[in-house]
Amino acid sequence: MRSNTRPYSLLAFFLIAYVSTVVMSCASSPTVVKSESVPSGAHVAVIPFRDCTIPGQDDCGGSGNIAGTIYARVLASHPGIQVLPVSRPVGATDALTDDAAVKFASSKGFDYVVNGEVNDFYRVAPFTFRQERVGLAVRVLHVPDGKVIAFQTEAATAGNLTTPERMLERLAAKLGEKL
Repeated sequence: MRSNTRPYSLLAFFLIAYVSTVVMSCASSPTVVKSESVPSGAHVAVIPFRDCTIPGQDDCGGSGNIAGTIYARVLASHPGIQVLPVSRPVGATDALTDDAAVKFASSKGFDYVVNGEVNDFYRVAPFTFRQERVGLAVRVLHVPDGKVIAFQTEAATAGNLTTPERMLERLAAKLGEKL
């Protein structure tokens, strides 16, 4: 007599796949590279990042503003530097060169400016066995000379029991620890 264990095998497979997705919650590629520190007392502007521009991916709309706001909040929590989010001087999906960001921050009297782009932002419904995703490139620029003092290029994925915002907070914290 043959027993029917197939339904249990499939259930076990999906359970293991889901748990491993949750456990690998923030697998990321390159980390933060820094050449200089932001000195105590510095004034840092954070410009909302460019939205991701993946065709047909609705979550891209507003992703740059979300990421920029999170980076400003997380960086502001580090003592010694004064961080202020500013308005984006170009459209949400328009490129903002580092030179233009430096010029903009200089006109506002800042010492440093954070400029970046969201390359991926994907939110899924809970319990759908798909991955949340974020990807971005961020640069910290010294306003007087336009020099990049730190940059971060990362992509992260996580199980759908988190959010892209939580992943962005972790990524912003990594940058803040280096500054």
